[in-house]
Amino acid sequence: MKKRRLTSFLLALFLFAGCVKETIPQPAEETPPADETQIETAVTEAPVYAGPRVIVDGKNPERDLTAAEKEAYPQATNLPTLYIDLGTEKLSSVRHGVWSPGTYTLVSDGRGIVEQPIEMKGRGNYSWSFPQKTYGLKLGTAAPLLGMNTSKKWVLITTWSDKTLLRNFITLNLASELLGMKGAVQTRYVDVYVNGKYNGLYVLSQNITLGERQVDGDALFECEAQYRHGDCSNCIICPSGCHIIFSEPINDVTPEEREELLKTYTQLFVKADVAMTTGKGYRAYSRYIDVDSFVDWYIVNELVKNYDSGFTTSCYCFAKDGKIYMGPCWDYDTCMGNQIVATCLDPIGYHVSTSQYNPWYQNLMADKDFTEALHARWTQLVDDGVIDAFMQMIDDQVENIAASEKMDHKTFRDAMQYTGLRGGLSLFKYDQEVEYLKDWLTKRIAWLSSEWYGK
Repeated sequence: MKKRRLTSFLLALFLFAGCVKETIPQPAEETPPADETQIETAVTEAPVYAGPRVIVDGKNPERDLTAAEKEAYPQATNLPTLYIDLGTEKLSSVRHGVWSPGTYTLVSDGRGIVEQPIEMKGRGNYSWSFPQKTYGLKLGTAAPLLGMNTSKKWVLITTWSDKTLLRNFITLNLASELLGMKGAVQTRYVDVYVNGKYNGLYVLSQNITLGERQVDGDALFECEAQYRHGDCSNCIICPSGCHIIFSEPINDVTPEEREELLKTYTQLFVKADVAMTTGKGYRAYSRYIDVDSFVDWYIVNELVKNYDSGFTTSCYCFAKDGKIYMGPCWDYDTCMGNQIVATCLDPIGYHVSTSQYNPWYQNLMADKDFTEALHARWTQLVDDGVIDAFMQMIDDQVENIAASEKMDHKTFRDAMQYTGLRGGLSLFKYDQEVEYLKDWLTKRIAWLSSEWYGK
């Protein structure tokens, strides 16, 4: 009974955060389009608003929309809708790493932010090659978009390479909403139009950057394999061979400050690295790392068996008050059996703690105190219904994005035929991909519980 009550509480909290849409009957005019004609219209015909630009004073420019604005900026589905106007510049002209100016309008349930300044740039590595690309956004004025923390910088994460459209969203929400990890990014689904043309379903996310309402730390770093970066001027190379890239605030300081920062944090990482990898034990490494964050980050990444999480790339950590915290979690389109690489297709076995680029977790998983903390945390998450809530999120979000999924896969018809990640093991129907995901996770959870639960 306790488990059922806590599961219900977690799901209710998740709904309140705006990440899961309640299945409450909606008025006829607000229901998602159900037939192909309506979907085709939503994809190809986005009205152009010719009214005056409204600049709203204050920290939050969101307000009730006028009747004209609702007509000009409609929601074709139940999801929030983001309109970006680049003026005379085409979306295909937006360059990787180069900001292009424009305006944005974000609408949701009769409220919105109308025609405010924005800049947009291409971002990502592998994802930049996709027909639907990932973009960085920089608002003219910081805003709490869709109830998330106030920020100027945001990311539109492509869903193109994940046929379920779910993996990034549910994993990032596992970290932020269900585990409550410090610095975890918040996310929302949005339908996106650029210059009046539908550009698919995206995950709108906070950017990973230092800030009180984002990563509340003193400095931000990325653990990445050496072969992935040529310039190592901002690197900290640990005795174990672990490579740390100093991300912030290293680039916005004087040369003298940069040298001092590198010296300070090199000392911290070297001490932490030695304590973790030379068998000195809990009393030694707990002086330099926040053990709880190391446990939670490991659970998220080993659960979804993300290849990059072997410290290949996109493995972030931050320093605060002389300790290292793992996180925020990032980049999960190829996890949960969605990539033929190493042993990541198999729901059985370890990956993160066996990667050649990840000496920290190789050694921590051989430490009795760390594994006891890991087992206790996993047992707690299972008993409290958090893992059940994670699985339930799949069905909830499939329902939540149903209309947008049809629009998205109608726009990017080749996405369902893509075989670049799983080759001949790819499936080509949405329902089959969702069932594959659920089956993979069910097997993965069962195996991890056989290793960790109650131990």
